Amino acid sequence: MKHICLSIVLSLLAFGAIAQEYDSPEYVSLGRELPRSKTVSYPTAEEAQALGAGAVASKYLRPVTGWSKTEEADAYVFTSKYVIPFVWLSRQATLYVDEASGAYEVIINGKKVGYAANAFSPAEFNVTKASKEDLNTISIRIFKKHWSQKMECFVENREPRVGEVYVMSQPTIRVRDVVHNTRVDMNSEKATVEVGMVVKTEALNKKTARIHYELIAPDTTVVTHGYKDVTLGMREEDTVKFMATIPYVYTWCADMPVRYRLNIKTQIEGRYAEYQSHMLGFRTVETNDKGDFLINGIKTELFYCDFDPLKITEQDILGARVLQYNAVRFKMGAVPQNVYRMCDSLGMYVIAQIPINTKESGVSRRLGGNESNDPKWKSAYLDRVETAYRTTKSHASVIGYIMAEDSSNGINLYESYLRLKALEQKRPVLYVEAGGEWNSD
Repeated sequence: MKHICLSIVLSLLAFGAIAQEYDSPEYVSLGRELPRSKTVSYPTAEEAQALGAGAVASKYLRPVTGWSKTEEADAYVFTSKYVIPFVWLSRQATLYVDEASGAYEVIINGKKVGYAANAFSPAEFNVTKASKEDLNTISIRIFKKHWSQKMECFVENREPRVGEVYVMSQPTIRVRDVVHNTRVDMNSEKATVEVGMVVKTEALNKKTARIHYELIAPDTTVVTHGYKDVTLGMREEDTVKFMATIPYVYTWCADMPVRYRLNIKTQIEGRYAEYQSHMLGFRTVETNDKGDFLINGIKTELFYCDFDPLKITEQDILGARVLQYNAVRFKMGAVPQNVYRMCDSLGMYVIAQIPINTKESGVSRRLGGNESNDPKWKSAYLDRVETAYRTTKSHASVIGYIMAEDSSNGINLYESYLRLKALEQKRPVLYVEAGGEWNSD
């Protein structure tokens, strides 16, 4: 009898914890991986180079499609299936959700594995333990009412939807992300690039991997290649780096959107466990005292055209380039990762907008006024700015960030500005409604 009572108490406590998570802006996610650039793993070098960051079905990737939609009292529920093959059982399985129409939770085979209050940036969840070999059922429950909607006054239509979703397999020790930095020297007409490959392990014991890399120029010349060994302890992470020199004329800009191909393969105990291929545009961005943009050290004037990021096509971008536009301004909200990739490849500058708009709360900074000056909302603000940054930082097209819109000002936007400037020291961080305060470049 005591055991039964204890079980009931634990269940009630668990339910209370879940309710608290959903009801408070202090709880922004559960089970979500650290945000990163879009990274796709393939079983062969040929597939990696042909498909890159495309979420195409392969031995290590399963797109989730064919959703059925049902309605519950508090949520719209999208349900589908995916298959975990036998070869994944000694590897990690990650669920990728590009975007959705509102805050959501993820349920795998009846078990809750994740929750994201911010549906307008990509999120990933480790579903290794929740998944089983063969057929699995996934449900994404989008909440009808949620505190995050106070930050999303930019939403005009809450028609329920989910964006690109897939389940991907990576080895236990894997390349989790790729970061890079560029320095130009116009006198020598050279640029120095530093590339970092972030390696992480989920193993509970020490694990060693050899990371092979190859950087290829637009003319197919191999700029540099080699490998580095990395040993990590329990669930550790480290970054292995290499440097290279490239011609200044091969730096990325809108007029010449040249990109280099970074090929990576991970070798564990003599066997190759995964292949990745990334297209990188190397360029510098900064602003001068007059507020001018300097791309690769050259003053650059931006000519904007407006597009809906959920509807834009390659033809739209090409047409805008013909009309001499070199920048796009998106409606605030979700921008699918493939849209940023299009801007990278076709040469369009983007100032990424972080999905924060609290205009319906007014401009008051007093207690009960706008959330931007309420410390209780600090985690929600910081989560949105950091997630937006980490998922877009490697795109050459992204040359700055708009921190929010129509959101008054206060402690949370001050902290958000400081967080972004700590992560990104070169690209400008803008907030038009800062009203001359210091938290806007």
